[in-house]
Amino acid sequence: MPESAGGSGARLIALLRLIGESGRQLSLKEIAARSELPPSSAHRLLQTLARSGMVERGAQQSYGPGRELYRLAAIVRARFDPVRLARPFLEGLWERFDETAVLCIYNPASHTGTVIDALLTTHPLRFAVEIGMELALPWGSLGQAMLAHLAPKEIEAVLRGATIGPISGRPLASRAEVLDDLMAVREQGYADYYDPAFDVAGIAAPLFGESGTLLGCLGITMPSQRFELHERTAMVDAVRDAARSASELLSLHA
Repeated sequence: MPESAGGSGARLIALLRLIGESGRQLSLKEIAARSELPPSSAHRLLQTLARSGMVERGAQQSYGPGRELYRLAAIVRARFDPVRLARPFLEGLWERFDETAVLCIYNPASHTGTVIDALLTTHPLRFAVEIGMELALPWGSLGQAMLAHLAPKEIEAVLRGATIGPISGRPLASRAEVLDDLMAVREQGYADYYDPAFDVAGIAAPLFGESGTLLGCLGITMPSQRFELHERTAMVDAVRDAARSASELLSLHA
């Protein structure tokens, strides 16, 4: 992150995210290189984080997550842990259909989704779904299940930034077509995707928290050739019911 990009607050957050996601101690040199900051600026910001206990200094000018960061994370997780709360509903879908069940969370700052939990199908033919994978909202059942429930201004922001589909490589449909599709998702309570050309299919439903705030989505994904073997209505009902039940539980703990 260049020195001129954003204020010191934005740079502090960027460094904290970098260290928190690293999973190990990082040297000052690594931190400066990854954040695109001069070593002197990175060092100054790290000292601020160290004084607050958010990061801790190790050997040879290395830095890792601090005890205060762990303490705050534990408090947040104790109050609201979507992975733990939604896991039984993922397991129910996985046990019933033996297809990959996925839990995503919506990121308001970037208008993207992130996979935070996944149970992979036992079939050898499957898609690589990894924890931490970022999802573009305009494409696929998981993305559209979230996109359909954003405010109109947020939807417009997402569509303006859309380029080509990550799997198909095709451009987005016309704005009118996309908005019609999103209206249908809102009305029916789920999003589906089926593309035999790329052998991909999925069904997803939104997750809501307190006061109807969009939290993310829950769904199942599979090759389109196996989608045809399932009873579609049963699968839709199961995903939609699981998302509704999970939303009720999540809203109580948000």
